[in-house]
Amino acid sequence: MSLVSSFDHYATPLGADGTPYEYFEMIRDEAIAADEDIAWSNAHGGFWVVTSWQISREIHQNTVDFSNSAVTFPQYSTPSGKPFMLSGQDEPDHTHYRRMVQAPFTKVRANRMLDDMRAIADMLVDRVIDKGRIDVCQATDPMPGYAFCAIVGLSMEDAEKFRRFVNGMVEGATDPEGAAPVMKEMEAYWRETVELRRREPNNGLLSEIINSEYDGQRLNDEELLDFFSVLLLGGFDNTLRFLANCFYRLAWDKELRRQLTRKPELIPSAVDEFLRLDGPACIFRKVVNPIIIAGVDLQPGQIVGMIHQITNRDPRQFPHPDRFIPDRKPNHHFTFGIGIHHCLGAHLAKVEAIAMIERFLARIPEFELDPERSARWVPGQVGGMHEVPILFEPGGVVMSGRRPAIKNDIW
Repeated sequence: MSLVSSFDHYATPLGADGTPYEYFEMIRDEAIAADEDIAWSNAHGGFWVVTSWQISREIHQNTVDFSNSAVTFPQYSTPSGKPFMLSGQDEPDHTHYRRMVQAPFTKVRANRMLDDMRAIADMLVDRVIDKGRIDVCQATDPMPGYAFCAIVGLSMEDAEKFRRFVNGMVEGATDPEGAAPVMKEMEAYWRETVELRRREPNNGLLSEIINSEYDGQRLNDEELLDFFSVLLLGGFDNTLRFLANCFYRLAWDKELRRQLTRKPELIPSAVDEFLRLDGPACIFRKVVNPIIIAGVDLQPGQIVGMIHQITNRDPRQFPHPDRFIPDRKPNHHFTFGIGIHHCLGAHLAKVEAIAMIERFLARIPEFELDPERSARWVPGQVGGMHEVPILFEPGGVVMSGRRPAIKNDIW
């Protein structure tokens, strides 16, 4: 029996390092040896698992034969019960709505947020720098929520609500009834907040999106609810797990950590390499039309999983795929997707990660995994570290008493 036949993204075996990376590499190697770029898993009623970078690319770009309506599998809950806006939509709805909301999500806009994200990162480091023993997941945990509030234009006090909302959407994949009360709370919050911002607009993204027009149309209340639900999920859960995975690697990879500390100008390109190797999410599609992919017959209604943690390690695309190369170029990973469904918030997510890593390494450059406490990985559609206990010298070290010299124009 092949490894793929029992592959379950909610139950990935962990290796000696506490991650499923060795398991992903074993699946990749087995698939290459068998010349099998896509294979069937019996988990969750059965779905296809893509192990090849090239085949993943073809499916990502084929919006005719594959539907985004199954972007999460099993399906996450949403307040409206409909597929996620943008990420769960097909043409022509996807392009229609993307054009209505895409204006604020540019590289230029993201670069302007870098100093704001640095300020949030410094505030979080301030809270732990004198402790010497922390769970770095808890230390960086507020970053996505605070960043979301800063970007969207909400009170920082609302950040704690978002954790509950995101957990409800994720838990809805396996317990829709249990998640229903949180979904109702989330819907009520967004409706109240949208109404407030209509009466009292500010400079945040929410006010901007409420007033955005395309072909003379604006988003109605239901559409705004759907949009900010997916924005919250992508900007909170994915970023949270990604940061945890980054700091886990930095805790055990002393050479990498010291290289980035000495040369902070490498951090932006290193974030792309973190995304390739430590990106937390996999993506799914539903087959719409009968199609042959890599010699395999796919039938309508079947689910196809692009397991980025495997395809981003394809040696046919990435030389030395299991090595972390901070200045790797080119680095065409699929962590944010590709084509028309490329993640709308990708630039903002990168800015958050760059700021958090930059400021933490500048002020706490030396740390290591706590030998008395274990790190903890939790699998899922967004899989990653939930606990990363570390030790460091209390008080930290500010190198040469200066901030790393990274320009705001980071790409």
